[in-house]
Amino acid sequence: MLLIADEVMSGFGRCGEWFAWQRFGAAGRPDLMTVAKGLTGAHLPLGAVLLSPEVAAVIEPQQLQTGLTYAGHPLCCAAGLAALQAYEDEGLIERSRRLGAQMFATLKGLQARHAVIGDVRGGHGLFAGLELVSDRATRTPLAPWPQLPSALRTLVAKAREAGVSFAVRGNLVILAPPLVIEENDLADALGLLDRLLGEMDAA
Repeated sequence: MLLIADEVMSGFGRCGEWFAWQRFGAAGRPDLMTVAKGLTGAHLPLGAVLLSPEVAAVIEPQQLQTGLTYAGHPLCCAAGLAALQAYEDEGLIERSRRLGAQMFATLKGLQARHAVIGDVRGGHGLFAGLELVSDRATRTPLAPWPQLPSALRTLVAKAREAGVSFAVRGNLVILAPPLVIEENDLADALGLLDRLLGEMDAA
């Protein structure tokens, strides 16, 4: 059985390592890995499938009847190489791990203050999620999945007015700030989230 790791969102430092699977040691090494987004720092569209030597040995002698018009586009590939160099030169993987730990601690503090936060997930890099509930004891969601609760829609609108964009899906607030975010900007965004959750508690 082959293990395929989808690292499109979780790769390139987002979870505090180059790839999320690395948090589980060599035993979790995938046979195939899909990557995109962070592969170019999101500057240009580029995706790839990385193969283990064993899988590559089977595929290499064969002709694959796949491909797209813009596959292997030189400009996108150049952006990918430059992004990989920047991750190393600027220490962005380590920075994600450090700032992610700070962000997670702040989010756990928000959970202690706001009953609407049922769970905080993440803590390994600049990637976290808040699950919002109407009752923390029963974990009852604010709205049936995948509906977006009206209170959360209001929170997002108010945040955008203040210049901050929070990603949401159903009852989840997804936090994935850029790995190069300034620390004061991250603190300001989390402070805004704190205030808006307070308004939600009071409603």
